[in-house]
Amino acid sequence: MSLNRQQSPAMATSAVAAPGLLQQVGMAGSAAVITVSFIHPIDVVKTRIQISPEYAALGMGGTVKRVVGSEGIYAMWKGVNAAWLREASYTSLRLGLYEPCKIAFGCTTPENTTFVKKFAAGSAAGALGSLAGNPFDVLKTK
Repeated sequence: MSLNRQQSPAMATSAVAAPGLLQQVGMAGSAAVITVSFIHPIDVVKTRIQISPEYAALGMGGTVKRVVGSEGIYAMWKGVNAAWLREASYTSLRLGLYEPCKIAFGCTTPENTTFVKKFAAGSAAGALGSLAGNPFDVLKTK
């Protein structure tokens, strides 16, 4: 048995430019909106269980049956517009601004990138996202 491995020819690599700020924010927002479209029905059930003792007694499965039976399947997506707005603003900024914030905090090379700088960049991006998303979060819960 030979231990020599045949090496594959070197792969041609091309330098790909990092996505711009608008592209980063757009990709993060798009991913968040798609995700909330699937998660929203669970949030509707959770909210109904939290605010109504009647639904709390039914549990998760019973609540789904009652809501779908009395209001139709589309009731599971009531309020999804506010959830989309919240995610489009909050998550797109929180994730999309992380890399620009890292650069603003001086994380340009691995040598000068510290945990504290990355933590500060994440905190700043999260704070900006929360600031933009909070009004829509209030709408979502009404």
